[in-house]
Amino acid sequence: MEGTIGTETVEQESWLEQRRRIGLLTDRECQVFLLLGAGHSNRSISTRLQVTEGTVKAHVAQILGKLRVESRLQAGLVSYAHQLFNESPMAAG
Repeated sequence: MEGTIGTETVEQESWLEQRRRIGLLTDRECQVFLLLGAGHSNRSISTRLQVTEGTVKAHVAQILGKLRVESRLQAGLVSYAHQLFNESPMAAG
């Protein structure tokens, strides 16, 4: 039982650290981050933001580094969870 509690604590601390790191993103990186969380491809993001796919790839690379995640899937999941938390009625209170 102790291992489970310890693991949950570590996971919670990791989540809190990732949420704090979202504040490190620039405005444009934040736009890309939110679109990742909505499941958009690099091509779709580039069209929406009117930039090249190469620029989107560069933003994604910066996001991965700043959030300290290993893949765009992980970044997308952090974004999705972040958006869910911020839309939650509990987040407003």
